[in-house]
Amino acid sequence: MKLSPRTPYNIAFVFLMLTALWGMVSFFSYHIAPLPERMPQPLLNALEAAARPGERIYLADQRFDQFVGSHPQFNIFPGSGKNASIAAADTQFFLIGGTSLRSDFAALEGFDRREVAFADGVTLWRFDKRGAQFAEYRLSDSFPDGASVRSSLYPDGSPLKDRAFITGRDPWQNIQVSGAEFGKKHRTALTAHPLHGADQWIELTVDPAQWKAPRISFEYGVADSGDCKGGCQPVRITITQDEKNIRLESKDALWQEAPLDGFAADRPFTVRIVAPHAGKRHFFCDVLFRAPVAGGGQ
Repeated sequence: MKLSPRTPYNIAFVFLMLTALWGMVSFFSYHIAPLPERMPQPLLNALEAAARPGERIYLADQRFDQFVGSHPQFNIFPGSGKNASIAAADTQFFLIGGTSLRSDFAALEGFDRREVAFADGVTLWRFDKRGAQFAEYRLSDSFPDGASVRSSLYPDGSPLKDRAFITGRDPWQNIQVSGAEFGKKHRTALTAHPLHGADQWIELTVDPAQWKAPRISFEYGVADSGDCKGGCQPVRITITQDEKNIRLESKDALWQEAPLDGFAADRPFTVRIVAPHAGKRHFFCDVLFRAPVAGGGQ
């Protein structure tokens, strides 16, 4: 007996086939769709007008990871499922995503958020923590911008290669951004391995004017990997602005902070680093800027 093409089984089969074909077309059209190489101009204009040096900009997903290399002047975090949890500790940040806000960022508590710009299916959001008076920015967030470097080997200025300032002849003698453990706590900062000898030095010059931050601190320490258990001399740091000097010494496996009270926020200062015996001195440092947020106090 000939089956009718309109039996319930045939209709269900045709429906399932069409659903499968639609799913395949949607999947492949999504993955072959051209991804943006650069930010749409309205988003770029908004960031250039409002973002402070080093301010964090998170990508909602990996579709926009090309922005990291296309816009190196910004501190852009590649798309990751961990970005929302990292951003939860920030005071202010930007988020770049598609037409709708991702659920993990929408669920962040204690933030006011607003859409800043939209173009070509890409959205820029601004997040501000409610009640915060100061936002924190670090030199490492914008490095190598924001600083110049010299050393006793390069007194006229250290060469820059692959976002690292070369300070000595050995490959580890440079200043760049890296991470390490301090008392088992992880920190990301500037790794600045000293040169060997009390007459050898490396020096950073930092201009805080672009951060417009009335409060500045110097952060520093020798990582767990450089702990000599008291058998090595500390790293010596001298911070100078005009006639004002602050002298500090590192402690093994300890991250410290020294407020730069009395330092002008609109003039450069220098950080000179010296170690009599630099072999295991895995020294890291950073400059912390605390800038007032809109409506916050001084």
